[in-house]
Amino acid sequence: MARIHLLDDRLISQIAAGEVIERPASVVKELVENALDAEARDVSIELEAGGKRRIVVADDGVGMSEDDALLAFDRHATSKIAVFDDLEQVATLGFRGEALATVAAVARVELRTAETPGDGHRVRIEGGRMVGVEPVAHPRGTRLEVASLFYNVPARRKFLKRPATELRRCVEVVQGYALARADVRFEVQHAGRTLLEAPPSARDDALAPDALRERIAQVFGRELSERLLEIPADFTGEEEAITGFVGDRGTTSGRRVFTYVNRRLIKDRALMARFYRAVRDAWKDEAVPALFLFVELRPDLVDVNVHPQKAEVRFRDASVIDRVEDALRAALDAHRGAGDAPLSTPRSLPHVPTAWEGMGGRYDRTLPAADEIREPAAHYDAAWHDRQALDARQDEQDGRGVPTGSTAGGALPPSSDGGGWRPRVVGPPPPGIARPTFAPIRPSSSPLGGRGGSLPPFRLLGQYKGSLILLEGHDGLYLVDQHAAHERLLYERLRRAMAARTPASQNLLQPLLLEMAPAEAMRLSELVEPLERCGFVVRPMSGSSLALVAKPELLDIERAEALLLGLASGDAVEVGDDASAESETAAEVEGVRRRLLEELAADMSCKAAIKIHRPLRVEEMEALVSELFDAEQPYACPHGRPTVLFLGDGELERKFGRRG
Repeated sequence: MARIHLLDDRLISQIAAGEVIERPASVVKELVENALDAEARDVSIELEAGGKRRIVVADDGVGMSEDDALLAFDRHATSKIAVFDDLEQVATLGFRGEALATVAAVARVELRTAETPGDGHRVRIEGGRMVGVEPVAHPRGTRLEVASLFYNVPARRKFLKRPATELRRCVEVVQGYALARADVRFEVQHAGRTLLEAPPSARDDALAPDALRERIAQVFGRELSERLLEIPADFTGEEEAITGFVGDRGTTSGRRVFTYVNRRLIKDRALMARFYRAVRDAWKDEAVPALFLFVELRPDLVDVNVHPQKAEVRFRDASVIDRVEDALRAALDAHRGAGDAPLSTPRSLPHVPTAWEGMGGRYDRTLPAADEIREPAAHYDAAWHDRQALDARQDEQDGRGVPTGSTAGGALPPSSDGGGWRPRVVGPPPPGIARPTFAPIRPSSSPLGGRGGSLPPFRLLGQYKGSLILLEGHDGLYLVDQHAAHERLLYERLRRAMAARTPASQNLLQPLLLEMAPAEAMRLSELVEPLERCGFVVRPMSGSSLALVAKPELLDIERAEALLLGLASGDAVEVGDDASAESETAAEVEGVRRRLLEELAADMSCKAAIKIHRPLRVEEMEALVSELFDAEQPYACPHGRPTVLFLGDGELERKFGRRG
């Protein structure tokens, strides 16, 4: 007998369901997409046990006839496409004809639909088998009920999460489509409680800026919507439109990044990479603001048939991503108040000479006029001595004396001849490495390195401007940032010390109101128990708002709020999809505790670490370097900045022209 045989159609559908339907949220996604494709203007979702027991999606769309209602449950039955060329013109959210067939294969399904009010049809299917078909009175539209998801696939049902977690995932799906369709009313109910209600916009254009902003306010709250800046209209044309909003620095706490292509919510890595790069270039840090991006273009310019769940797309014209990046950069520049530089200087303005601007300040490098040269040097001398006195007072406040040989103002000391050109300080120097010059120290002749013996020995050369420790290695020059290195050491000490005890809690005189999206409020409500173990006390308020009543004593209010918003958006404490409901609670408790300890340790270590521009004794530098290379992660501070830079012998020789 042949060992290869054809699988049964029901088994094929059950296998396919594992690719398309992962959890109740996947069912909600497919049914909401069908409702929107059916031109619905009112979509209601009702859930029980987070969708594990029951999911009902009802709409007021065009409905179906009896023949279409029966055929809709066959595999690859669809009204969206007919021939292969139609795949290049897909303008609907669904098109493969897989959703209803796969859902019906792993659940008990009841469909009620009508094209005209009162003349409806009812279809019942259990585990892929037709149970009954009968006429029923039903308003225009479709109502589809999915019960006992994965009842016949126990291995898949075992790995569903707690009802609260599955419910939050379902609400997240509806939130995503509600943002894209401001012209549609959405409502989500669970166990008789309304979790999300978003009335439709009065405008016909769902992507109009005021309609989008109002829908964002309905979902995430008015405070977030008011901190958003619109992407300039310069990037909207006849065949392509790039619209949306970018948040300011105050919106970086939560993970609120939504990207749409033709109103399809996607997760495109190329678009996200461009957005992150634009933010880094504009803000010079890794903070990510809120983003609501909508890209509209001809259907034939985007391929939506590249992912089983249609979560990714491919652009046929790669330059679309470049134009999206330009639009995002323009919005970020507008947030900073930046604009295009003028092409010419008006004649009414005085001429400003070219200046050199470095890390230690801005100095006029133009030659002085003849009358300035003939003037006595008292002006320069007074300016320099004033700077010296200011730095001396600052050093006294910091608890240290002025180093020998210091010219802490960054300007050269006045010469004794009373004339000639000197650098002039135009403005106060910003904080940076190149501020003071310290007296030379005694270099170390004895080798040093990690006490573990795994690293080759170093020779201490000295300290650069009270900020960098210079080490000679067998393969080149090592530069250690003393602040970042000390911050890393303090962080690891604090983390180990705090892991064994619960942080003390501090009650707030006035509770802090946290306004967030329904799914975010649900997420934070799930974490109430682990948060209390870490010093937080959070209480539910009306709607999707919560109140922070108490916080860890060692955490300031701003960091506490940012941490909670990050947790509410699922940041850094998400449990893997292979975890069962039984192990999820313990994993979340440990995840929240670990995140909190990291935040506390990072914050405290940064404040307590030695600062730059502080001279260290040879013994202090040796102790710092030796302990650094014994740390768990010696090459980065808790915030991700490097602690050590390396210049190899070959690179130095090439810079001096000794090697090609």
